[in-house]
Amino acid sequence: MGRPAGADVPSARSLARVLSPEAKESLKHLEVFARRKVDGFLHGIHRSRRIGVSTEFDHHADYHPGDPLKHVDWRASARHDRYYVKRYVMDTALTVRLVVDRSASMLPVESRIAAGPGKYLQACRLAACLAYLVVKERDAAGLTLTTARETIWLPASSRDDRFVALLTALVSSDAVDEDNLGACLRTILDRGERKGMIAVVSDLMFAPQPVQRQLASLVAQGHEVLVFQLREPVEEDFPFSRWVQFHDLERPSVKHRVDTVPLKRIYREEYQALVEDWRRWANTHGVHFVTFRTDGHVETVLSEYIAFRNRTARRLV
Repeated sequence: MGRPAGADVPSARSLARVLSPEAKESLKHLEVFARRKVDGFLHGIHRSRRIGVSTEFDHHADYHPGDPLKHVDWRASARHDRYYVKRYVMDTALTVRLVVDRSASMLPVESRIAAGPGKYLQACRLAACLAYLVVKERDAAGLTLTTARETIWLPASSRDDRFVALLTALVSSDAVDEDNLGACLRTILDRGERKGMIAVVSDLMFAPQPVQRQLASLVAQGHEVLVFQLREPVEEDFPFSRWVQFHDLERPSVKHRVDTVPLKRIYREEYQALVEDWRRWANTHGVHFVTFRTDGHVETVLSEYIAFRNRTARRLV
């Protein structure tokens, strides 16, 4: 299936390109809440920690009527003159697989009016921030970087060294070749990975139906599915008013020279129709769909989304 990009661990400065100290600082107080049952359990306030009986102690909590007496820590209760119960980390935590589209359409747009980091770098930053949130709660994050040329698979893990390997893969990879997202999702289905969360990060610049079918199957299999769409401002706004020659990033030999003036209105309508199609599909299938422009800050987008999904999760607990 492929191997992690780059055999050597990049420097801390290189890793900061996808996960900066500032990003970690802005996200460190956030937690990811599960919206649905994972392997038969719904994760609660600390979603990554199934509270119950285990050999690994996690923390003390105040006793509440109904808590099993066998969990009361009598020694700690006597010291503090109030009842405390022991909470433990269960053996099973949430597994999150990050699927990043690294096809050539994710490359930065070559234009004098284009600015910003581009879709693929922002996709890598989003994946890195999500992985950080997952691993800091001792859950397992895995990574898949998919393109027709090669698909890179990193198994899900909560270990620090595997987290560094995940960041290394993001830093070391480039967007290249044609899209392969549908086939990649089919492979995830066939592998029968443990039920958890599948977070897809892509510009969605392809025919949506094949990918939507695979995502719907993942939902039916018991996974929670998130879709993050990155929108390049030049691609969305189409700010051209003359003849322009366009190159197909995924197929470099394909070129089209067009008069953009009559095309502008039609193009913008088609682009918005694509976004709305995904929004309707996501609402129908219980999938969270987050769309944002690459000239925004990933940490802000992610913070706002996490706050929204956490409010939703609390209503389910």
